[in-house]
Amino acid sequence: MMRFISFILFLFLLSSLISCKTDAESMDDTIHVRIEKDPERLHPLIFPNSAAREIYQYIFLPLADYNSESLELEPLLITKIPEKQLISSGPYAGGIRFDIEIRPEAVWEDGSQITAKDYIFSLKAIRMPLNNTSRYRDILTNIAAVEEDPSNPKKFSVIMYKDDMNALELCIQWEIYPAYFYDPQNILERLDLSKLASDTVYEKQVMADSSFLAFAESFNGLEYSSQKISGSGPYKFTSWESNQYLVLEKKQDYWGTGLQIDHLKNNPDKIVFHMIPDDVAAMVQLKEGNIDIMNNVDDDDFLALQKDETYKDQFQFFSPSLTKYYVILLNNKDPKLNDKKVRRALAHLVDVDHILNKLENGFGQRLATPVHPSKSYYHKDVKPIPFSLENAQSLLTDAGWKDSNNDGTLDKTLDGKKTELVLDMYVSGQELGNQVALLLQQNAQKVGIKINMIEKEFKAVRSEHIKTRNYHLVPSVVSTDLNTWDDLKTRYHSEFDNPSGANETGYYNAEADNILTQIPAENDLKKRAALYKKLQEIIYNDQPMVYLFVPAERIILNKIWKGNATQKRPGYAVNQFEMIGKRATKK
Repeated sequence: MMRFISFILFLFLLSSLISCKTDAESMDDTIHVRIEKDPERLHPLIFPNSAAREIYQYIFLPLADYNSESLELEPLLITKIPEKQLISSGPYAGGIRFDIEIRPEAVWEDGSQITAKDYIFSLKAIRMPLNNTSRYRDILTNIAAVEEDPSNPKKFSVIMYKDDMNALELCIQWEIYPAYFYDPQNILERLDLSKLASDTVYEKQVMADSSFLAFAESFNGLEYSSQKISGSGPYKFTSWESNQYLVLEKKQDYWGTGLQIDHLKNNPDKIVFHMIPDDVAAMVQLKEGNIDIMNNVDDDDFLALQKDETYKDQFQFFSPSLTKYYVILLNNKDPKLNDKKVRRALAHLVDVDHILNKLENGFGQRLATPVHPSKSYYHKDVKPIPFSLENAQSLLTDAGWKDSNNDGTLDKTLDGKKTELVLDMYVSGQELGNQVALLLQQNAQKVGIKINMIEKEFKAVRSEHIKTRNYHLVPSVVSTDLNTWDDLKTRYHSEFDNPSGANETGYYNAEADNILTQIPAENDLKKRAALYKKLQEIIYNDQPMVYLFVPAERIILNKIWKGNATQKRPGYAVNQFEMIGKRATKK
């Protein structure tokens, strides 16, 4: 009862705080966005998580990005998308190069020019072994060198060791930092970029250098993640009250204003992100007009509000398909799960159709492989594994699991010891994940598998269990990119089965490793697509994780704003929204 009273008091205080705006403030061209949790850090090279990305996309820019509508690459900081050039001679023969020119009008917040040195600084910051940038470091190893144009500081060439299907994206699609701001003492000027990627002795020297140690401590620290934040985007960071709100303000006289590029627009004067983890509280604030846009809306609430005549003139509704999908991670290295028959049996125990139709109200699409169904090379002939207790039981029997003592739980001798098929599943409190876990737990019990549900914050699950491969099952989400060709190597190649790698299931298949190595080097697009389909067949047969479905986003937007949904995460870009109505004045 006291918890309920506290919740009502929270709503009253929040509503009173927001509604006590002056009339002038209520007319302010400010868009209010609900996000579910605090972003923790705004430091894309260090912390590129989804909650932070929703905010820092307006502060930091890559050289180019995908257009929200066409989903095609368009230049942002650069004059045009560079073309690949083959290198036939010299030290990088067999490699490729991209000649790049930064826009003449592109400047940092202090008015200084964005130049090749900023690109090089950002790459050095990624490459420096002392920095917590392993995610970027792993995917940018193909960059061999960056050559500056001696006659123009805005021109440079990026050289790659070898041709690669995603070489262009790897060259131009990661966030560029201002060197003057993040390295005011020019410490990284002394670093040799090429040696950072190839010389372990040199890297050890760097790690022992006190000046580099001091830089890394500062760069990795909270100061540059939550207090001092600067980029080339259309908005600047102004204030942040942890777990409450975060404010961005449009840059005045912004260099990109006249270019008519969606990513560079800053239509609202301010963007205020409100961290409201409770869905009920968020819906109250949305209906009251204190929140303008809200995504990841509960499907029941979405449909109910859509049908409610009271709000038909207040809201507009969007449900774009998203570039992510839900899975259940399986620890392939655990003795209980290293048999693909057991993993496939678990897939048969998840009634995905029921989840989609009953829990998600049809907002989603089943998938059977790690390739998003929107891709042209998604293997349509590979069908999702159906829910079947009988098939699961048969597979478990074939794998040697039986209930030898009639206690209701299957057992088997592993490493000379009788072992019961008892699995730990870590859940992080998310409603959908908990529901999926509960359904799997109930169905598994029917065939003799006991599943213990253990609730922890996902951050702790990732660091304590997923990274250390000390888990059995974890409901999770896989975010995909808009790249034409998915980079599946980091998630499925055995090379990346390490604490900092993305092969979180510990999956290994020699044939899959071989194909994953072939795919990036195959320039014949039909042959490349065929390799992808063969890989999907192998992964489908091995079932390293249970593939569930691709969700459709549920977005509600106040009609005082004109804006569209997009397939790009998080489903909208509020910098492009235009205020076309008058906000109701609160008294």
